[in-house]
Amino acid sequence: MNPWTPSGPHEIEIDRSRLRELRSRLPEAARRLDEVVPKLVSLTVAESAFTSFTYSLALAYNEVEALTMAEVRRRLDDTARVQDDLDTSVTTWQDAETAATVRMR
Repeated sequence: MNPWTPSGPHEIEIDRSRLRELRSRLPEAARRLDEVVPKLVSLTVAESAFTSFTYSLALAYNEVEALTMAEVRRRLDDTARVQDDLDTSVTTWQDAETAATVRMR
């Protein structure tokens, strides 16, 4: 279900509960990324007598591992930023709707 549901030709209705639900799922999605880091660190190149070929493979592996770790960390940072942005969106929409509500005193 789309959280931005049109309620008329010139307006939209924001389903804040749907946004909150999407936000609540992000920690579980990020947990899988958290599990990747220790698994990557525990992988090693097992070779006791390097030849020039296996030495170059070991160097390449180390570079790939470093690149992968950086990418996983970037994705974890992106997930945290999306969580913060969703929190801000939900709060902003709620505040805007509250401010736009006509009340009788």
